This record gives sequence, structure tokens and C-alpha cells, in this order.
Amino acid sequence: MIIWAHGLWGNPNGSKVTAIRDSGIKINSPDFNNMELGERVEVLDNLVSNEDVTLVGSSYGGLACALVAQKYPENVNGMLLLAPALHLPESPNDKPEELVAPTNFPITIIHSFTDEIVPISASKDYIKRSGNNLRLIEVKDSHVLENSFTLIISELNKLITKKTLLL
Repeated sequence: MIIWAHGLWGNPNGSKVTAIRDSGIKINSPDFNNMELGERVEVLDNLVSNEDVTLVGSSYGGLACALVAQKYPENVNGMLLLAPALHLPESPNDKPEELVAPTNFPITIIHSFTDEIVPISASKDYIKRSGNNLRLIEVKDSHVLENSFTLIISELNKLITKKTLLL
């Protein structure tokens, strides 16, 4: 299963997840509207703890995905983070400097170096703490990454293909 976690101002049928669906990828997109980070993590916990998944998260949703992946690394096949807000000190991410990526699956981060909402340093710091299984793709775009949909779909397809090849 592929799970989409939208950002704080996103929704389960936003432009990025719609573009992913339109490309032919089946994706589960829970509604996280009006939820604090802890509630989002709880919803993802329930999905991830029961089966193998690929996580895709945007901004605040990327932070929720990173937290859940850290908790259930054995159930995650891959993760795509889009301008993830990994630097936010909010429960259950009280100490962002301790958030570290698991090493047992591939992780790709797409982040704009011109992002004015979540600084690209949030992704770079996460990578420094985490090791070599992460790949950062820097783009010139807004925080929403509306000019990077083709890249997002391509990178998600690569994660799905890697998972299939490993089976």
C-alpha cells in the first residue's frame, strides 16, 4: 500500500496526490485536516503497523511520515518526502535533532532551495544525522512544489519499482 500524508494546508484530494493518482498510481490518502501532529502520527501508526507500506508525505505530512517510519522501519518499503517540516519541535517530535531516518529502505527527499516556508536546511540536517540511504533532490520551486509534479511521480515510481524488484 502507498500512503499519502498531506501537509498542514493540504487535503486528501490536493493537487499533488491528484497528479499521482492521475498517473495511474493507487494511493491511500487519509484526511488529516484539523489534526495535530500527534493525531496524524496515530492515524499513520494504525495503517503502517498492520502491513508493508510506501510512505509519501508533504511538509507537515512528511514530518508525520518520518516519525512513523522511525517507529515501524520493518513495515516501510520506501519513503518520499516533499519539503518535509522535519525541524518543527512539536509533540511527538519534541527533539527534532533526534529524528533519524531508518537505514533499511530507500528514502528520497525533494525540496526547493527557494522554499520560504520550510527551509531546505531541515532536510539537509536530517540527512546529515541519518546516513547514506537518503537522497536529496534540490529544485527551484515553491514550498508546494507545483512545478515538480513530474519529478515527484517519477521518484515515486522508482521507489515502487525498487520494492517490486526486491520481492
